[in-house]
Amino acid sequence: MAGAVEAAEIMTVRELAEYLKLDPNTIYRKFRSGEIPGVKIGKAVRFKRDVVDAWLRRMSWAWGPEKRAGLRRWAEGFARQSAIREEDVEAAIARRRAG
Repeated sequence: MAGAVEAAEIMTVRELAEYLKLDPNTIYRKFRSGEIPGVKIGKAVRFKRDVVDAWLRRMSWAWGPEKRAGLRRWAEGFARQSAIREEDVEAAIARRRAG
């Protein structure tokens, strides 16, 4: 029975994408960049649930509400000083996402 428990703790890219509610391509990209911890076995990539959960906890500590609020204040001030309009930012994001 221990094998069944251990197998449930190992996730594929698709399973991790469902778990994190992300696109599988995002998982691949973040794995390749080293952002999401995982292991490549041959051509397959696998993730341990407890390692991913620990990574999520670390990520949430790094960007708590105060840090996010500070970044937003800085970004809004920078945008005002640089005469960057919100529409310009949204258009740039859309272009970036389109590839």
